[in-house]
Amino acid sequence: MRPVRRAAELGSLGRIEHVMPPSRKDICDCSVLEHASKEPDHTIRWDERLNEYYIVHGKSGRLMVYYCPFCGGSTPKSRRSLLFHTLTDAERQRLCNLTKDVRTVQEVIGAFGEPDIRHPVGWVSTTPERDGKPETTKSYPVMIYKKLSDIADVHITIYPTDRVGIRFQGKGVTNNAA
Repeated sequence: MRPVRRAAELGSLGRIEHVMPPSRKDICDCSVLEHASKEPDHTIRWDERLNEYYIVHGKSGRLMVYYCPFCGGSTPKSRRSLLFHTLTDAERQRLCNLTKDVRTVQEVIGAFGEPDIRHPVGWVSTTPERDGKPETTKSYPVMIYKKLSDIADVHITIYPTDRVGIRFQGKGVTNNAA
């Protein structure tokens, strides 16, 4: 058993005060993220197009910053949602009706023909370690149909026994001003 040390035995460490982080506020106004992002070698960066702060991770990874760790304020509102079309209720309902009777790969191909894109590893799902069981990762092939909608791609995930899952994903918005 380790002996418990008293503050006097810890020397100068015993005089360090415990400082609580600042309480959360609406908007970051301390400018620490802004200044750090302007330093070329700093890991905190600013994406002007998306209006987002992020931390560089590895060679090309990004860890998003939603709250300033220094003042607790939120970072600016992201423009990321403007990059993709938003499905209207009418278009979502149309696509649901279009795909409601297809539940196998053969039915999908029979109804829509060959897909525009096939990804052998298109959907990856990881379940974390829990209750003494190890983390597991599963991958599933995906077929993508790009011509069934003007604003959405239809993704068909192929599960074991040829059953399929269907999801609709907004297409990217193109910038015609370029």
